[in-house]
Amino acid sequence: MLLGAYALLANNCTNGSGIWARDLTTNSSVCVTVDLVISGTNVEVYKERSLSLSYDLIKFGRDFDSITFPKLISTFGAPSDIDGNGKVKILVMDIRDGATANSAYVAGYFDPVNYFPDIIISRLRSNYAEVLYLDGKELIAALTYDPNAFASTAAHEFQHLLRYPRMRAANQTDELWINEGTSEVASDIAGYGPQNSRMDCYSGVNDSRCPDGINGVSLLDWDSTSNDVLKQYSFAYVFMRYLYDISGTNDTQRQNFFKETVIGESGTRANSTGNLISLFRNTTYAPNFDASLLGNGNSDVFFRTYALLSAQSFLGSNPNLTAVEQVTSDGASASTINLAGALTRYPLSTTLSRIATNQVTPTTTKFTIKQGSTNFYNSSTPSIPASSSRKNYGRVTTATTKGIFFWADAPSGLNANIKYVQTNEEGNTMTIPKKPRSLKSVIESSTEPIPICGIEFTDDGVRTFESIPIE
Repeated sequence: MLLGAYALLANNCTNGSGIWARDLTTNSSVCVTVDLVISGTNVEVYKERSLSLSYDLIKFGRDFDSITFPKLISTFGAPSDIDGNGKVKILVMDIRDGATANSAYVAGYFDPVNYFPDIIISRLRSNYAEVLYLDGKELIAALTYDPNAFASTAAHEFQHLLRYPRMRAANQTDELWINEGTSEVASDIAGYGPQNSRMDCYSGVNDSRCPDGINGVSLLDWDSTSNDVLKQYSFAYVFMRYLYDISGTNDTQRQNFFKETVIGESGTRANSTGNLISLFRNTTYAPNFDASLLGNGNSDVFFRTYALLSAQSFLGSNPNLTAVEQVTSDGASASTINLAGALTRYPLSTTLSRIATNQVTPTTTKFTIKQGSTNFYNSSTPSIPASSSRKNYGRVTTATTKGIFFWADAPSGLNANIKYVQTNEEGNTMTIPKKPRSLKSVIESSTEPIPICGIEFTDDGVRTFESIPIE
């Protein structure tokens, strides 16, 4: 009887009337019975048959086909086509994420299991096709306060779909902040930005879900057990948007830079913070980069870029950066560098002007510093102690001792940090991953549900990020 029921379920998802999806609460596949809503040139939109929603999926499909698809493949390259039909499938469904009323929920996801042939005895089944999953309940409800929420999420997830085959071909997984930050900017590129809610969370204003903003939050160290995940999405968006903006002087140049970070025609992909900065330093792909202002090595360039963004986020649109303190090696005293010229060349763009208006508003005083984070002080900014200083500690203050103390460094020292995609020994089939990192469980809302991408289906490396006291 069980075998018969299983065969019927499998047949439903192999005869075209169903699509495999992942139950995120059990990390196993369910066969979703679907109806085809629209088949365009580049996309097929399906709806879960039992789902009732008041949203024009036909218009959405046409817009994705004619706007989002061409804009993003122009930026990130063409998608794979493992099923040979030349189209991306989008399934609108009630995502099985365990969400309850007014809780966080998964707005959408891309599941790499669909990139591998189906294994009938596996608890994770594959459609062996390019598939995106979008939520048809909470995400639709979100349209009342964000009319672009649905289309923006589709663009975000599409970047993941475009990126994954490049990661696979290079036998890499990309640092999570880079992947998610790029997807956040992809929504802007598709025409659904800027991401005002992300900027408000970054600053800690106009959003009760993000008190204290990014004060003390690491850009680099993402962990699903942390309460800072929504802030980290916001931080990743703002930093990646800033880097995108200053990489070129027009959209063509900026999109060329982003394409190289994903495809890596030069032989280098932005799988790590160090490789991202290496590409930013390459004027073939980032023609607006000026080494005389931002430095020559990855470490200095990341430090200076990070300092420029942090200072403009808290000390006004034109902060005094003539004497930025920097520690160049562990245990050394801080020296000063002049970033006034760099500030003139690389101000916040109009897209990020909301941050200049609504600056980071710290509500707590931090006594430790994390790698990849900034502490913001309204007064009494701590000095950098030489006896316990770390490379790329930085400090900027005003005459009133308002200032920032930051640590613009990563454990790898901003060198390449390659992590491998989990596969079987032959390398042609992905093994069953561990339970995916569902970020929904660590964010709760006091006002409205929070949409997040939230799922990373590949194993992550051991984390060695530090948080140490400021003396």
